[in-house]
Amino acid sequence: MEIEHLLVRMLERFMALRADRFEIFRKKAAHEGYDFSFLIAANHLLIYRKEELVNFVLEFVAGIDKEVNELKLDVINSARFAANFFVNATSNNDITK
Repeated sequence: MEIEHLLVRMLERFMALRADRFEIFRKKAAHEGYDFSFLIAANHLLIYRKEELVNFVLEFVAGIDKEVNELKLDVINSARFAANFFVNATSNNDITK
């Protein structure tokens, strides 16, 4: 769970730096306990259809979830490789496996 929290914080910071490019994305979460916030104003509803905004938010949330899970697997695989390397190096085994 700590890895997931760290990865979400990294993505949150990444998105906050680029919030100006997304008209409805807030730089800082609206409430404590939330990682991401969107601010949809009346002028956004005039420019975009409601369905488009809802689809964007849903796809964004699904994409963040997918990205965090992929990053978590990458971290676990890297840790596994490093542990195997360390174990093999300390036991004087061939480390090229």
